[in-house]
Amino acid sequence: FGQVVAARDGARPVAVFYNRAVPEPFRLGAHNVLENMDKPVTFANDVLQGNPSHALQTFARTLTNTTLGIGGLLDVAQYMNLPADARADFGQTLAVWGVGQGPYLVLPFLGPSTVRDGLGKPIDWYTDPTNYIDHVPTDNTVKGISLLNTRAELLPLEKNLTGDKYVFIRDVYLQRRDYLINNGKVDDDFGTEDFGEDDFE
Repeated sequence: FGQVVAARDGARPVAVFYNRAVPEPFRLGAHNVLENMDKPVTFANDVLQGNPSHALQTFARTLTNTTLGIGGLLDVAQYMNLPADARADFGQTLAVWGVGQGPYLVLPFLGPSTVRDGLGKPIDWYTDPTNYIDHVPTDNTVKGISLLNTRAELLPLEKNLTGDKYVFIRDVYLQRRDYLINNGKVDDDFGTEDFGEDDFE
């Protein structure tokens, strides 16, 4: 839900067509490539957060999928005891460093955020290799497919949007951020419980 506001409904018809017209293996391949291209951001933040085990796993996954997985098209690493891990960004790093969350915000074109996460976005931008593509058609294609992929993946989740959508998205966003910052260790109203990644997908 983190990108629901960012991916406005203007993209919805295109996303619906994309899901119907493009076979699932091709959509999965596009998702894998985009995820693999984003790994340098996660690796940098794993290091900054003092999390060497995650950093090593991220590096190994990226190296494996970039080489054996044909640029990330195939997720070969999952068969080598290197499962996909949650993305790490500089907003999470600031939280680990003790920076307060600040108010919840909805940023134009970027969607749900907080003051702390908003401050981290420029750093993520500079560490994202896709922002250094010099070839304009390639750059536009990568950004377009990334937006389309994000919007298409959100389609099955729309049925869960109930009641006040602003409040619903805010609560889900903040809970998800808390989950990521604490590496899956989340306090609930009845005590402390470790949740798996699937509980937030």
